Formats: sequence, C-alpha cells, structure tokens
Amino acid sequence: MLVHTVLFKFNPESSDAQIEACADDARNLLAKIEAVHSLYIGAPADTEVRPVSVRDYGLMLTVLFESIADHDVYQKHRLHDEFIANNKDSWASVAVHDAE
Repeated sequence: MLVHTVLFKFNPESSDAQIEACADDARNLLAKIEAVHSLYIGAPADTEVRPVSVRDYGLMLTVLFESIADHDVYQKHRLHDEFIANNKDSWASVAVHDAE
C-alpha cells in the first residue's frame, strides 16, 4: 500500500469558491482514475491546537494506492493533468508526502 498525501496552500486572493472547486475536482476527477484505491480531501479539522499541530494548509488530499506502479499510473493520467491545470493558479504551494 502507498499513501500519497498532498498539502495545498492557497494564494491569499483565492476565494472560498476556488478552494471548493479544487476539492470538487479531486472528488470528480482524481477519484475516477482506475489506479486509485481510495481518496479523501478535506480542510484542517477543528481539533484542539497542540504544539505539534500543523494547520498552515487549505486542503489535504490523501490517496491510497495498492502499489507504486498504481501511483505512477495516477501521476501520468490525463485526469490528474486536468486537475492540476484547473487548480494550479490558486495554489501558493504544494507539498507531497508519500509513505509505504
């Protein structure tokens, strides 16, 4: 199993509608890629803030893959490219964390 987690930080001028559109695109585009085992996207949870808490992102995407090969299919898929093209102008930064 490979866990692919992406933290999206949005530009200050990005609207709530743009952030929601990014989340919708993840659900409606990325989740359709056959290599995806499961997918979740959400905003920081309203949990108690602790010294180790990280909340400096707008959305977190977590995608599970059965294998690195499935991850590689996802990275090259046209729907992944479409997701990036649709949303990249609203991102200030993107951080990717992959774990196996």
